[in-house]
Amino acid sequence: MSRSLGDYPLKNLNVVIPDPDILTFDLDKLQPEFMILASDGLWDAFSNEEAVRFIKERLDEPHFGAKSIVLQSFYRGCPDNITVMVVKFRNSSKTEEQ
Repeated sequence: MSRSLGDYPLKNLNVVIPDPDILTFDLDKLQPEFMILASDGLWDAFSNEEAVRFIKERLDEPHFGAKSIVLQSFYRGCPDNITVMVVKFRNSSKTEEQ
């Protein structure tokens, strides 16, 4: 948030981009199991596919694997802020199969 309001010299150099990545889709049609909301610290250490695979294996952990993936990002040497929230959807296709 602070970068979207400040860091004007960096914005002019296109080093800091304050525009968020926004995806729009129909949850009823897609029926995801979970959603990962994270700061750039996680994405410096994990690709999208790696993060999904990591969390999928840990959805039964108390914090849906969020704490584990933060620690793993730190262990991988990420020097940035690492904040992760995993939202587990109740009516996911995997739940309906069980």
